[in-house]
Amino acid sequence: MTAAPSEPADRFGIPEERIIAVIKAHHGVIRDGCCIPTRREVATLDTQRLEWILLGWWWESPTELIPNDQQVADVLAILRARPDAQSAEIQRIIAQAPPREGEE
Repeated sequence: MTAAPSEPADRFGIPEERIIAVIKAHHGVIRDGCCIPTRREVATLDTQRLEWILLGWWWESPTELIPNDQQVADVLAILRARPDAQSAEIQRIIAQAPPREGEE
């Protein structure tokens, strides 16, 4: 069963089955970008680990897992709501987000 989009365990609408299928399609190799964080992880993980996960997903993911504009916007909203949102580390992650449609 997939978590609802607003639940902390949700992986931004990407079902676990899709992630597993991508890994299987690559002969069991877990490529950079196959790790999609949960909403809870974006809100709570230490910044070093979170940055590695998000940059992999945003910039290196296989085609089937590339985040859409809404998924990126949702991640950014969670990052901006973190208690450490003004830290240099979180601001660096935010600055590395892919541009969304209509942004430059």
